Amino acid sequence: MKKFLIKNKITLAVLAIVVVSLFFRTYHLADWLHFQLDQSRDSLLIKEVVQRGVSELPLLGPRAGGSFLRLGPAYYYLMYLFVLVTRSFHPIIFVLPEIIGGIAFVPMFYLLARRLFDQGWSLVLTFLAVSSTFLIIYDRFSWNPNLMPLFSAATIYCWLRFFEAKRKEDYRSALKWVALTALAVGIFTQLHFVAFVAVPIILLLSAAAFWLRGQFFEPGLAKKYLKNIFKEILLFLAVFAVLQTPIILNEYLSKGINTKELFSTVSKKEGKDQKHNSSEKLIQNLWVYPKGYFITLTGTQGVDFPVWLKRPNLDIICDYKCRASLSTTTAAAIIFLIAALAFIIALIRKTKQAVRLKETSPVGNKLITEWEFLALLTIWIVIPWWSFYSLSFTLRPRFFLFSIVPFWIITGIFFKEISRHRFGKKAAFLVAGAVLASNIFNTYTRFNIARSASVEDRGNYAQDQILFQDEHYPVTLEQEQAIAEWIEEKSAQDNPENYVFIWAPSFYYRPILYLLSNIDSEKKFYYFSHNPMWEKGSYFAVTRDTTPDDFFKGTKAEMFEVSDKKIMGTLAVYKLKLTESGLLTARDGEKKFIKGKDFTSEENTETRCVKKPKPSCRYTWGDVFAR
Repeated sequence: MKKFLIKNKITLAVLAIVVVSLFFRTYHLADWLHFQLDQSRDSLLIKEVVQRGVSELPLLGPRAGGSFLRLGPAYYYLMYLFVLVTRSFHPIIFVLPEIIGGIAFVPMFYLLARRLFDQGWSLVLTFLAVSSTFLIIYDRFSWNPNLMPLFSAATIYCWLRFFEAKRKEDYRSALKWVALTALAVGIFTQLHFVAFVAVPIILLLSAAAFWLRGQFFEPGLAKKYLKNIFKEILLFLAVFAVLQTPIILNEYLSKGINTKELFSTVSKKEGKDQKHNSSEKLIQNLWVYPKGYFITLTGTQGVDFPVWLKRPNLDIICDYKCRASLSTTTAAAIIFLIAALAFIIALIRKTKQAVRLKETSPVGNKLITEWEFLALLTIWIVIPWWSFYSLSFTLRPRFFLFSIVPFWIITGIFFKEISRHRFGKKAAFLVAGAVLASNIFNTYTRFNIARSASVEDRGNYAQDQILFQDEHYPVTLEQEQAIAEWIEEKSAQDNPENYVFIWAPSFYYRPILYLLSNIDSEKKFYYFSHNPMWEKGSYFAVTRDTTPDDFFKGTKAEMFEVSDKKIMGTLAVYKLKLTESGLLTARDGEKKFIKGKDFTSEENTETRCVKKPKPSCRYTWGDVFAR
């Protein structure tokens, strides 16, 4: 047993990290699951595909935030496979890709870390990364950007292995690694708009940088990189194109509508922020990565850098939030600067060493491997940072999922650099311990808030800087499921043939409708926004417990009165009764309701999309074969 443990200590250590990762990602997941607008939208789509048949799989995936531009369908296909295997539509099934992705991230990140660090530090860094609050939170719910850390690690690893095989003149392995890179990139670019834009540029720039280093300092290596280049490019494009087949077919059916929407979206995003000029955005962009790095590293929020304005006069604005978080913000800036300095020092040192030594020597080959990794990380960070400067005042936390791998590798470089000095290794372990403690504390705090959401409303909740949400208070699947069951129970007391209408804020009315659709019921559930639409309908409203005036205001207060109510932590659900005014309005609205149902029916929508494709139209594999 002792010999077995010694021989397999690294494998066992990685497995132990996998167990820890799995615990953090599944602890009370079914109760505290984040299941809101995007999650219920995707779940309902996949549920309909399973019920109607595989031909209903869409050719495109989710919409890029705030636009009609649609990403590729890779994430939807993953969800579909998991539902097929489990034969369940429970919301937790849809988060299985993230859970498995979080597990797969462990060995993938460890392999990446080993390209720069020894076994000990690689294990420490991997453990810190998978235990980070930021990654834990994003692995605990279903959303297409959440797999970016895994596919960024896979892309970086395969790309570096491709060039390593070229240096060894192992061109068969090079073909394998370029195909795997294309596979990773083909899925990666379908997960989020930032990957779609940045990854092709990063690969081209890094390949050019690797070749130029060889051309200037080692022409023989440059020739190795160019050998079989056309065959490798063709293989890469072939694998990538196969993965983009649904997107290509969609463009054919829609007459290129999604491509047009791409250019329109890029233009709109560039000009979206009209309040600030380019100089102000560039200045503000200097704070983007210090903030993102600190939050992803420690899980600590409350970072709020001052705003620099040039119009009408040069001014630095630090409001009450900025002043309240001054100590945390200062710490974020200092930590980022120290880590960035350590990375720059390592990059300069490796560059000088790589210039002197030839790749034909074992030492030289190792140095070039490390230099290429550092060069790729530099490009990986700079390109999205520069590309999205126009969003610097409104950049959402999910964008940092793209850079999470470089952030943690840079942290490892910082540990490595300070370990070079006397007492440095002890200091590095102390810092690593502090980072781990910070993440465990912040993860516990978030779990505690999620636990209490179905029990009590704690009042003022701070804006979430890790998972940016429209609401400022926690809502969990446990609450939504309880509300759906209560609505089903209360509506059953009415005529069972009645329509059931529900009002709720935009981010959780659809989840409740989805959960109701999973209940075996003859009733039909609809969302209503303002006026009642059916005289004999059952009406319900869901609001935050402390702010019922979200619903009971204006004309709605005149048309509805409460007949029953139940409080579920931060939420309250009301069974409504129509007043005399409401009954009159409902009678008048019935024809409009029927007409609206007919207009939005599947047949009419399909007819309109065939005649005149629009960005809102969705095409399926069935449409391909029907043509």
